[in-house]
Amino acid sequence: MDASTPSKIDVRYAEHKVLFSICDCTTSKPYSFWCLDRLHAEEFIKRLRHLEQLEWRQLSALDRERGLTVEKSGSDSFNMIHEQNSSLEKITEQYYFHFRVEQRGLFRVFGYQKGRLFCITHLDADGLIHHD
Repeated sequence: MDASTPSKIDVRYAEHKVLFSICDCTTSKPYSFWCLDRLHAEEFIKRLRHLEQLEWRQLSALDRERGLTVEKSGSDSFNMIHEQNSSLEKITEQYYFHFRVEQRGLFRVFGYQKGRLFCITHLDADGLIHHD
């Protein structure tokens, strides 16, 4: 990794357990908690509980299918997260990613790291966000 490439996570919190926050979650129905049916909601909570047992370094070390996928600066997903990000540090610290909730299907959770928190911005229960 060169100096212009940001790390996957904020390494200052690598040894801290992941905590989830919904403070910046969109209220737009297709991508909010309102889009989840009971089965998706149960899977979502189960996955979050599992991930909250991990430290940030452990989460970032998981393979793409079970862990974080970094959103590249300037991509549609990056811009979507950035618009929803209310953090004052968003100009200088941009750790944006998504992860899959189920290994079958495309249910994805988009958000950003703010300290120990994974701030959820969008839920993609149908796998429609930026998948043409």
